[in-house]
Amino acid sequence: MRLSFTNEALLSVAPSRFIGLKNYADLLHDSLFWSSLLITLVFAASVITIQLGVGLALALALDRLPRFQQVIATVLLIPSILSPSVVSFQWRALFEYDSGVLNYVLRLLHLPVQTWTASPKGALWSLVLVDFWQWTPFMVLLLFAGLKSLPHSVLEAARIDGSSGGQVLLFQTLPLLRRVIAVAVILRLIGAFKLFDIIYMLTGGGPGTATESLPFYTYVQGFRYFTVGYSAALSFVTLILITVLARVILGYMERPIGRSLKAAVDVKAA
Repeated sequence: MRLSFTNEALLSVAPSRFIGLKNYADLLHDSLFWSSLLITLVFAASVITIQLGVGLALALALDRLPRFQQVIATVLLIPSILSPSVVSFQWRALFEYDSGVLNYVLRLLHLPVQTWTASPKGALWSLVLVDFWQWTPFMVLLLFAGLKSLPHSVLEAARIDGSSGGQVLLFQTLPLLRRVIAVAVILRLIGAFKLFDIIYMLTGGGPGTATESLPFYTYVQGFRYFTVGYSAALSFVTLILITVLARVILGYMERPIGRSLKAAVDVKAA
């Protein structure tokens, strides 16, 4: 944090000096900072929304399986434990325009082939696809563990009282699962805000600056332009953003569930 208040630069022969909040003031007028922040927010919102929805559906399906739950859960863990380099090389091959499997399938279906990471419009969504493949299983396992920890007597009582499966899910399961959901969302939020290695190996922040996320822009400032003080300010702003967003999520998930339970009673009474 101390570096963020200095004009430290690795290639400068002059000693660094204290400049106060100048680096933070410069952030407000840096268009690349705002564009990288927007890219990061869009990426984080996309992966969290998609992974939470698909992860919850798969976790519910896995919870209803009569057998082989542990085996399937173990297999699902494989994408999440692969190293970023392995994932990047694998998806780089899949994204190949001429020889990639994805475009081969599109040709078989007589659909237009895509340029994937080479397209300014498609590069970010290609990264969302990679992140979905790698981390949705992690979301499934977290939610599956949360489902296993729920008091099944409460859910059974709701079913005996005449609640439908949808009502039990909406007014009982999800409210009881909200803390697990909050943890899962925060973990994926942190992962999305610090994503660097996949971007570095798949797109390099490009085409242009189409995938230059906040962590990647911090890297560019610190290790390409060697403006270490400014890079430190970017890092600290990223930390503040993650902290604030995590606190908002926790605050939302900690709200009383009385309204949800009252709504359940009203629906049943109707």
